[in-house]
Amino acid sequence: MTAGRAASEASFAPELNAPHALSRPRCVLIPFATWPCECPLPHRHFRELLSLHHYLYMADTDSGLNETSIRQRLKRETAAVHQQLEAQLGLLDPSLDVQQYRRALETFYGFYAPVEIDLTRLAAAEMPLGFPLRARAELIERDLLALGLSPADLAALPLCSDRPELSCVEDLAGCLYVLEGACLGGQVVSPLLHRRLGLANGSGAAFFAGDEEGTLPRWTVIVAWLDGLPRTGASTSKIISAASATFDAFARWAAVARGRLPWSI
Repeated sequence: MTAGRAASEASFAPELNAPHALSRPRCVLIPFATWPCECPLPHRHFRELLSLHHYLYMADTDSGLNETSIRQRLKRETAAVHQQLEAQLGLLDPSLDVQQYRRALETFYGFYAPVEIDLTRLAAAEMPLGFPLRARAELIERDLLALGLSPADLAALPLCSDRPELSCVEDLAGCLYVLEGACLGGQVVSPLLHRRLGLANGSGAAFFAGDEEGTLPRWTVIVAWLDGLPRTGASTSKIISAASATFDAFARWAAVARGRLPWSI
């Protein structure tokens, strides 16, 4: 973390040593690609989208999901806002270049950095999760430095203030569904970045490399935790509302960033 960020977040240091503190990252956020696509696609882009959806299908299968699980309800009921967000980010766009990618990372950073602090605070006050949280903002910092930003540039990046409310276990679950579920798409985006832009884990793509082969096992743990929450008294409808609110907040932030930056999706 940069010196500027470290100074501004010094008051949260005790929380980072708590049982639910954010661990050193190996997992990431990238929204999933939508399917079917309504427009003609180049053959290679078609194959890339197909491989992504196969990966996500296998994630659902390996997690033992059924149509009544919280995960399936979340997937169905957040589909529209999910599609809106991924259209704004455009990370599967065949014309994506390094400059656009770096600006997209800056958008991710502006959302992740403050939201992860909010998650850490809330998780410390709730029942044990059974798994560590991930500090993904640190991965984005590493990537942005590799792509040419200076520590001063990082400290000056704007942060999202219009964030999802995080005040109860349902809010925690909905937000984690968005952030953890995005790790799945990252497993497809990472090789795309390598093929298209020549980026790898140590040269600007650590955020999307994430947990790599550990992604599906971690996702299985998250899904089991989500599906067990109603048995503890948590409200499924509130979890779904919190997930939608997280997608909405990120989409609003991405729209602000797109208006601020000279590139279009």
